[in-house]
Amino acid sequence: MHGTSPARPIWRGCAFVAAYVACDVLSGPEARYQAIAPVWHPAAGLAVYAAIRHGRRALLPLVLAALLAASITPALPAQPLPSLLAGLLPVPLYLALALFTRRRLPGGAFFASHRGMLLWAALAALASLLGALLYAVTVRGPGTAAGLSWVDVLSRYAIAETAGMLAIVPAACCLFDPALRADCLARIRNWDSAAYTAAIALLLAFALQSPAPASLAYYLLMLPLAWAASRQGMAGAITAAIVLEAGVTIAALWPVLHLERMPNLQMLVLSLILSGFLIGIAVDIARRASDDLRQSLRLAAAGEMAAAVAHELNQPLTALSAYGSACQRLVLRDGGDPLLTKTVDAMAAEAQRASNVLKRLREFFRSGAIALDTLTLAELVEDSVAAFAGQAAAAQVELQVRQVPAAALLGDRIQLDIVLRNLLTNAVQALAEGPGSTPSGTPRRITVDAGVDGLSVWVRIADNGPGIADTVRSRLFQPFVSLKSSGLGLGLAISRAIVEAHGGTLTAAPGRHAVFTMTLPAHGVRSGAERRKDETT
Repeated sequence: MHGTSPARPIWRGCAFVAAYVACDVLSGPEARYQAIAPVWHPAAGLAVYAAIRHGRRALLPLVLAALLAASITPALPAQPLPSLLAGLLPVPLYLALALFTRRRLPGGAFFASHRGMLLWAALAALASLLGALLYAVTVRGPGTAAGLSWVDVLSRYAIAETAGMLAIVPAACCLFDPALRADCLARIRNWDSAAYTAAIALLLAFALQSPAPASLAYYLLMLPLAWAASRQGMAGAITAAIVLEAGVTIAALWPVLHLERMPNLQMLVLSLILSGFLIGIAVDIARRASDDLRQSLRLAAAGEMAAAVAHELNQPLTALSAYGSACQRLVLRDGGDPLLTKTVDAMAAEAQRASNVLKRLREFFRSGAIALDTLTLAELVEDSVAAFAGQAAAAQVELQVRQVPAAALLGDRIQLDIVLRNLLTNAVQALAEGPGSTPSGTPRRITVDAGVDGLSVWVRIADNGPGIADTVRSRLFQPFVSLKSSGLGLGLAISRAIVEAHGGTLTAAPGRHAVFTMTLPAHGVRSGAERRKDETT
C-alpha cells in the first residue's frame, strides 16, 4: 500500500486556513453582531467539520486560521490583542462540539435521525450562545458603537454561528465523504435542483424588497425547501439550505433597506433550514424502510427459490453419488485404468460434496444450525486452495500459499469451505477478466495467508487485481450487491452470515487491491490470564 504523501496534510491545512479566512472576511465579526453583513458565519461550520474529521490534528490549523481572520477583520481595530483574543474564543467551543459529535454521533449520525439532528442543533446553539457571551464580554460591549443592546449582540452572533454550523457541517460531510458524496450527487443531479434553486432566488428577490417578516414572500421560502427535502431527502435539504444562505449573503452585500430588521431574517432562515432538515430526515428514513422491506421481500423470494432448487437437486445428486460409487466398484473389479479410477473417484467425491453443501446450507438458513468439529487451520486452508489450483492455472493466475501455522478451531468444515471457496472464486474471476485487471507487466497473483492472533485465527485472501471502489466497499456484504454484471450478489452476504454464526468476522480492507480477512475463535488457546491462574494454582 502506498503511504500518504507528507506534503498532503500541509496542503490540506493551508486550504482550510484559506477557506476559513475567506468565509470570515465575507462575514467578519460585524456579521455576528451588526446589521450590515450576511446572516450566517460559514467559517464556524468549516471549523467544526475540520475538528470532526481530523480530531486534534485540526487544532493548529484552526488556531492559525482564527488568528489570521481576527487580524484581518478585528473586532476592535484600535485594540489588536483583545481582537485576537476575541477571534480565539470560539475555538475551544468548536473543538468541544466536534469531540461530542465524534464520540456520540459518529459517521454523520447527527443528520440521519430526528433525535440526532435536534440534539446536535441544540448543542450547536448552546455553544454559539456561550461564544456570543464570551465575545461580548471580551470586547466590552461592542454593540454600543452600533447602537445595539446586549441582547441584540448576543442573539445576532449566536444565530449567525448556529446557522453556519447547521448548514456547512452536513454539507461538508456529504461533500468530502466518498460514500456519502456519491449518493448525494446522484440524488441532486436532476431538474428538481435547478427548479428549486430558481424558486429560492425569485422569492428572495421579492422578499428583500420588504422588511422581514412583513413580506409574505419570506414564508413562501419554505415551499422550495420542502420541495427539495421531499424529493431528494437530506441531500436536497442540504443543497437548498446552502442555496438559501448563499442567496441571502449575496443580497446582504448589496445596499439593502430595512437593516434594522435583519435579526428577523436571521431567525427565519435558521428556522427554515432546520425545518427542511427534519423533512429530509423523515424522507430518508421512509426511503430506508422501503428499501429494507424490498430487500426483505427479495431475500424471502431468494430463500424460497433456493429451498426449491435444493429440493429438486437433492435427488439427482444423490443418484449421481450412487452411480459414482457403482462405477468405482466396477472399475476396481475389472482392474481399470488408474486415470479412469482417479476420475471416477473425483466425480463421486464432488457429487457427495455438492449434496452435503446443499444440505448444510438449507439447515443453516432454516435454523442457523452449524455442525462444530475440531479443525486444523492448515488442513482447512489447503483443502480449499487445492480445489482452485487447476482453475487458477487455466486463468494464468499465480496461486501463492504462505506457511500456515499449526492451530485448531471449532467450525463446520463444509460451511467454512464454502466461505473460502467463494472468496477464492471471486479473486480468480477478478484477475481473469483480462490484461487490464492488473498493471502492465505485473503477474496476476492471489496470496493466501493465515495465522494466529491472540485468541483468534485468521485467513487472508488478497489479489493484485483492480480492487474494490470505496463507494461499493461499504455495501459489499449486503445482499444483491455484486461487482460482477452476471452475479446475484449473495455469495459474500452468505459468507459473512456463516462466519458470524461461528463467532467470527469477515471484512474487506481498504486499499488498491482486494483483501478479505476471515477471523474465527481459536480452539485450545487460552488467554494470558488463564495461563497465569493455572500457574499459581
